[in-house]
Amino acid sequence: MAEHLQELGVTQVVVCGLSAAIGVESTARQAHEHGFHVALPLGAMTDLDAATHENSATLIFPRLGETGATAEVLAHIGA
Repeated sequence: MAEHLQELGVTQVVVCGLSAAIGVESTARQAHEHGFHVALPLGAMTDLDAATHENSATLIFPRLGETGATAEVLAHIGA
């Protein structure tokens, strides 16, 4: 999939979802490892455990890409 996106000229991905510490985090890691710029809108993700979500949001996600409010990410997409 990464190769196909790169062939299309995609350089940035926005990652959000229902399981911040599992699905979102693993997808963001993979995108980062493939050289994509990763945007993580914190209001567009959740987790079953608040402490786990907080850990991902404050410690993991900033190492993988840019974090911000969902409205900020949507504004950049629309620009």
